[in-house]
Amino acid sequence: MESEERAKRRAAMDQLVAQADAGLPTETEPTEPKKSPKGKKSGFRRFLSAVGWILIALLLLLVVGFIYQWWGERQDRAAFVAPGDRVEVDGRRMHVYHEELPGKAANDPTVVFIAGWGTPNPYANFSPVYERLRGKANFAVIERFGYGYSDETDKDRDIDTLTRELREGLAQAGVQPPYILAPHSLGVLEAIRFSQLHPEDVAGLLMIDTGSPEFYETFPSEALQSQLQRVAIKSGIVRALYHVDGFAERIAAGRNGLKLLSPEMKEQDRLATLLVANNHNVTDEMREMHANARKVVAEKTRLNIPMVILVADHLGEISEDRMDVQRQFGDSWSNDAEEIVVQDSGHSMQAYQPQAIADAAIRLVEKVR
Repeated sequence: MESEERAKRRAAMDQLVAQADAGLPTETEPTEPKKSPKGKKSGFRRFLSAVGWILIALLLLLVVGFIYQWWGERQDRAAFVAPGDRVEVDGRRMHVYHEELPGKAANDPTVVFIAGWGTPNPYANFSPVYERLRGKANFAVIERFGYGYSDETDKDRDIDTLTRELREGLAQAGVQPPYILAPHSLGVLEAIRFSQLHPEDVAGLLMIDTGSPEFYETFPSEALQSQLQRVAIKSGIVRALYHVDGFAERIAAGRNGLKLLSPEMKEQDRLATLLVANNHNVTDEMREMHANARKVVAEKTRLNIPMVILVADHLGEISEDRMDVQRQFGDSWSNDAEEIVVQDSGHSMQAYQPQAIADAAIRLVEKVR
């Protein structure tokens, strides 16, 4: 019996030795789990955790920013009051500001200023010209839908819609033709299209550093930039930056830092920037730019009205090539064109040399009376 027990123990021992030789775990040696690279895994987890917290913080900042902008807009609306008439066009309100000479005759022309693309507050933008025209000529500023004190609209921003709205807005505000249309920059498309469709209403054109319609057929679109700027506004970033000294001047660097605007006009410009700038109407207008320009060019004829083209020297000596382009613009679009270089002026001429605009407007008024 004892010999059998010893034989069993001996067999068990031999089995353990064989398992050990084969590298197999024994019953007396528990299997150890395979070791993982703890350092690498823990570092990656820490990285993911950090990224998650950063994203959460950014999301919270965005939420706070949007709430900050929303609350600020509620306060700003009370101070953002239209100085002119908000007339009904297509069920929405369009802002038209105008001043008339006492005893205005029926055939006395009105200078109608049309803002360039993206101008937050056309009324404030053209304000340096008003005092130089007041008492010498009738004048008006009409703000497209989506600009200044006008409502936004769901209508397409094609050129014929823009032109029809402009004409109806003037009529509803009691600003009767004849008109001397004075567009700045991209506003040239509406001015020329208006002259094509309603030549009986237009007595002259005053181009304020505009390009030709042909120029805008290929001019680079800024629609994406407009959308990004809108996000910066709606997220409260721009509102916060207005509290930084000098920001208002820097954001308006292309408009001479608003140096010629009164404190009241500067405030109205700030409010418009925070309330309406770069909205969907403005962005859609830029998206339609090439198609609008092509439509105007497709129906090109030389207009039988005087055209004065004011050309900014862009704060430096203007090249002869650029002047040749402007002369070609005038000669190909009007039977009576004149080009004038305005010295010491940026693209937004009304912010640099408003007297040059007023002088040219008064000369045109006297010419067509």
